[in-house]
Amino acid sequence: MSESFNSILGVLALMTIFATPAFADEIDRFAIKQLNKAQALSIKANREYCGLIGYDASNKLSATKIRRGRRDSCHPGQDPRGWEVIASFHTHGAYSLDADTEVPSLSDMREDFRDGLDGYIATPGGRVWLNSVRRKKAVMICGKKCVLADRNFKDCRGFLPKKQYTIGTLKQRFRNDPGTC
Repeated sequence: MSESFNSILGVLALMTIFATPAFADEIDRFAIKQLNKAQALSIKANREYCGLIGYDASNKLSATKIRRGRRDSCHPGQDPRGWEVIASFHTHGAYSLDADTEVPSLSDMREDFRDGLDGYIATPGGRVWLNSVRRKKAVMICGKKCVLADRNFKDCRGFLPKKQYTIGTLKQRFRNDPGTC
């Protein structure tokens, strides 16, 4: 084989390694671990808790200290010096009949996409979502009770979340929200 063909094969091999789900799975698992830590605090206080995920100055996958937010928002703080921040994470607080907290909110998606930063979200039912900037959609990466769930949580059987949403399909979900189950 020619040297240029071998070079092309090498580049393709590297592209495959970094494009495989296994690479993303490491970050997903790390995010789920952070969300599980935040979930007990979030449910107890009925507040959002949040943070940032990235590679620290030693190139180690790390998370910032989990921060307490408000009922329907949380600001993770500034990017740590020397970090390459790759994602944010936050919880949705305790279960409530009055809010559709089993999916990302429109503002969650819009802010993540605007900031160009993937966002992980834990719901009161224990579902974990990824707002994927690259795909421009929210994808459920694990279902009910994947992380700690609120013991009072009940699925709205006629209004279960789909596996993924775009901003348009999420708007449609909120327009069709039955209010209570």
